Amino acid sequence: MALSSLILLTALSGHPASAVPRPKTVELRGEVREVSGGKLGKSRAVLVVEDGEEYTMHGMDSATGEELTRLAGTKIEAFGLMNDPRLPRGNHVLVQRYAIVDVGKGVVPRTGVIAQMEIGGAMRLLFVDDDGRADLLPEGWGKKMSRHVGARIWMVGSGEGASFKPLRFSILRGARK
Repeated sequence: MALSSLILLTALSGHPASAVPRPKTVELRGEVREVSGGKLGKSRAVLVVEDGEEYTMHGMDSATGEELTRLAGTKIEAFGLMNDPRLPRGNHVLVQRYAIVDVGKGVVPRTGVIAQMEIGGAMRLLFVDDDGRADLLPEGWGKKMSRHVGARIWMVGSGEGASFKPLRFSILRGARK
């Protein structure tokens, strides 16, 4: 009875019931901006694509959402879903994965984690990228960066292995506590 009443009301009102768009996969490329004033005053990540269109990016969980916000200023390629029922309607994307394609001046960084291991009786830090390549970080990094062991970062550097010299980096996701 309730359903037939709803159909009758919709027909009489002259307004068709709005169709819920089906989720669709998208691949977007653009620059990430951090925009304040989001839900509960939190900032959010917005991807501005080449034609100027803006897409609010959402992570699969809150930690991924914060990681997306920390990408501000970089250019990325994002892969995800639009029209996901968990998101508001409009230009909102549930990002399933992304790749950093430029951190400035056309430079593509490596992404990975800060790790720690014992070498010659001393604890040393390493940068282990997503492909499994490990580079020893300079000894001076131990004091200031040891609390970030396990953090997800992007890094740009020269050399490799023991001769690796970090030039720039940014922490994307803090170390687990």
